[in-house]
Amino acid sequence: MKIRPHIMLQGGVAPDAVALWRSAFAGLAANGPDASGMWALALGDQTFTLLDSPPIHDFGPTPSWSFMVDLDTAEDVDRAADNLGQAGRVMMPADAYDFAQRFAWVEDRFGISWQLRFGAV
Repeated sequence: MKIRPHIMLQGGVAPDAVALWRSAFAGLAANGPDASGMWALALGDQTFTLLDSPPIHDFGPTPSWSFMVDLDTAEDVDRAADNLGQAGRVMMPADAYDFAQRFAWVEDRFGISWQLRFGAV
């Protein structure tokens, strides 16, 4: 059994989301979309899928669910937070916290929530 995160976006924005995520994470691998509109994504050893839903729904992503990304340097946290936070929302600004040397929590403009961390304490 394998659990894999699945993200559903709407309105034809998946290519823009993938481009944004690639700007934040140099190691993001993306294949897609396939004939059904599904993308296969990998960041580090985590795989996930992305669907750009043709029908528009009354719901979207929620920040109560997020990706926690452990990065190699504090500068990587800052770069990812800056890229992802453009036209999004900063929930916790990049800074030192009791639980990490550098941490930021941002929601990108597509509604996907990212917790970015370096030097977990």
